[in-house]
Amino acid sequence: MNQFTEKCSRILRFGLPAEYTSVSYAIMQNGELLACDALGNQGGSEKKPATTECTYNVASVSKIFCTTAVMQLVEQGKIDLDTPVCHYLPRFTMLDERYRRITVRHCLSHTSGLPGTQWKGFSVTDVTGSHYYDEVYAHLAKSYLKADPGEYAVYCNDGFTLAEMVVSAVTGMPFEQYCRDFITEPIDAHSTRLSPVRNPDYPLIREGMRPAELLLIQGGAGFTTNMRDLCKFGQLFLQENPVISEQSKAEMAKKQGRTFLDCDDRSPCYGLGWDSVCFSDPEYDLGEGVLQKSGNSFQFTTQFFVIPKYNAVLAISETHDCKLDVSETILRLFAVVMQEQGVCIYNRLKPVPADFAEKYSGTYLVPSGILNVHMYGAFCTITRDDTRGGHESLFKLPLCYNGEYFEGENKQDFFFTCHGQDTFLMTRLKGRRSPLAQKALPRPAVSPAWKQRVGKSYILVNAGAFDLVVSELMTGFFVRELSGVEGVLIASFSGVSNSGVYGLFEASFAPLSDNVGTGFLRTPCNPSRDLITPIFEMRGETEYCFAASLLYRDTASLEEYAGQDFGAPGEENRAYRITSLLESLPDIPAGRRIMVLQDDLVRTYDSLMGGEYKPVHSGYILLI
Repeated sequence: MNQFTEKCSRILRFGLPAEYTSVSYAIMQNGELLACDALGNQGGSEKKPATTECTYNVASVSKIFCTTAVMQLVEQGKIDLDTPVCHYLPRFTMLDERYRRITVRHCLSHTSGLPGTQWKGFSVTDVTGSHYYDEVYAHLAKSYLKADPGEYAVYCNDGFTLAEMVVSAVTGMPFEQYCRDFITEPIDAHSTRLSPVRNPDYPLIREGMRPAELLLIQGGAGFTTNMRDLCKFGQLFLQENPVISEQSKAEMAKKQGRTFLDCDDRSPCYGLGWDSVCFSDPEYDLGEGVLQKSGNSFQFTTQFFVIPKYNAVLAISETHDCKLDVSETILRLFAVVMQEQGVCIYNRLKPVPADFAEKYSGTYLVPSGILNVHMYGAFCTITRDDTRGGHESLFKLPLCYNGEYFEGENKQDFFFTCHGQDTFLMTRLKGRRSPLAQKALPRPAVSPAWKQRVGKSYILVNAGAFDLVVSELMTGFFVRELSGVEGVLIASFSGVSNSGVYGLFEASFAPLSDNVGTGFLRTPCNPSRDLITPIFEMRGETEYCFAASLLYRDTASLEEYAGQDFGAPGEENRAYRITSLLESLPDIPAGRRIMVLQDDLVRTYDSLMGGEYKPVHSGYILLI
């Protein structure tokens, strides 16, 4: 993995949720692959790691392949862009006689007036034995146009289905075979195929446990490919090649959309196949003539750019559970790669100075959790990372550096300030400034007594019979060390994720002695509330901890549950380990309560909350 790939993948991980299937990207410049990676897994129950060989359904990016096939045949004199489609497809008919005026150009520029998308057979799990073209003819024969052909542009899959059928008709070949033989194989894009001829050497990602997604709508959305090979295809539009002529590429790159609204700047930007032939982004200097195509299926989102100014091709595809803004993401990664090469492509934004990033990046703490500030390029991403493997970005989009502070969404700004030895992350919203978090600083190394507690778990044993709070959060905790910051410990409390208050409450503290610790945050306003002071003590051979008004007991000291009764009410609840299937619960005396916790000490059943008890094989039971 080269330096560009390593940095881009690290940045990409900042914005991914804890549970996602896969995302892959590639950045090519001057025909050289600068960065390329695949993150996550291939989906399904096995969850094999995703690799750069894996393919993704790039959906509507397929329209560029379809247009390329048409233009090849235009070059050979077999297709004329301005000849009506019905000339090539005699079976094509509609209820609306205007269909006879639909040309191939109309189909490729979204100006055909056709209904939109034929959904039957759009996405399937098996393409064998289909009669898709018969279905298309039957569908259109019972349809009307939405507009005169050429009147205005509106995104339309049906037009590319007809274009695909024209290619097949004039060549006498299945469309999938034609594209393989005359477009993808000649450029060694061996992973880039349509469903009927998909290459088994390149695994197809599927989102989560969903079945593999195949599409019969080939010209409009059917290609699967890895990102490396998609960039190879994009390179055709940046250099002379035997696959498509300069004249054809120029025709595709003309504005060919139409609109009847004077204030509509978007519709005229359609090219032939391209969503935009003049794409721009206010944050980046991309130059003129940027070609852009996106794709979206039931499992994938894809973005594809060809940028002449930098002789670059960008490709990214994700499963929907990644929840990325793929356009913003790939442009941001490209900007970082260009900056690493000494080229700044930002318009309004400024690269974060290296000394600034070194000073203010790092781990910040709030009373209930751990934040990490990551700076790269002209951006800052703030993530919440817990000690149990949880990870999320606090904001959907990264914060943008303007040379003075970081700009966020909804006119909210972020900056940093120092007081004494401490550094604070600040925010400004509607003119009012306030602190958000305090940077974690190293402290003296923890003693052996504390080291022995790291990794241990402690369960709540003084819950009240009618206390709602203890059902929601703080049913137990684990002692952890704060990664990367010496001397700081974390009490990782367990709570249900939908509590509406904290969910997972991870409280930072520092030892005062071998048995006492205390929270140390001193952030004004709200971000240093609810600090804890854990006090450990031995009662006989059992270790207890008093924290946040609650009493906890070392889970290693608990007996196995074998039907023990509630006993008389006392200071301490009776707590037991569940080590085998617990099919039913004992009767609950008046004024008493049962809680059942998972192995991670999160409540799974509480008689006070009601609901049905579902048998468990392991965990803990509290007789309160």
